[in-house]
Amino acid sequence: MRGYFADEVLLMLPLPTSPGVRLRGEVLGSHRGPLALALTDEAARTDEIILDLTDVHYVSNSVLQTLALLACRLSPPQCLIVRAGSELGLRARTAAYGWERIATLRLVET
Repeated sequence: MRGYFADEVLLMLPLPTSPGVRLRGEVLGSHRGPLALALTDEAARTDEIILDLTDVHYVSNSVLQTLALLACRLSPPQCLIVRAGSELGLRARTAAYGWERIATLRLVET
């Protein structure tokens, strides 16, 4: 990973025990670049790229679009695993765009 990222509303950290990225706070459209860089770095090193959103309170639709595009660029067995609390409503939001059909994108709600 290219390191850590922080601003007034978001903290991005590497996962301590597995490959991936953990976010805390709010994920806005302005965070698409740093997030895409971090996930692309992880994709170069592992088949399962984990994005932990369990400490996130808000995710913009533009960030979800970026995650879907990144997942579409992966080739199986690679996949993007997004962990998130059900309060974000990601299952319904991704289904509205048909993203649940992306084979390389998995949503795990807690």
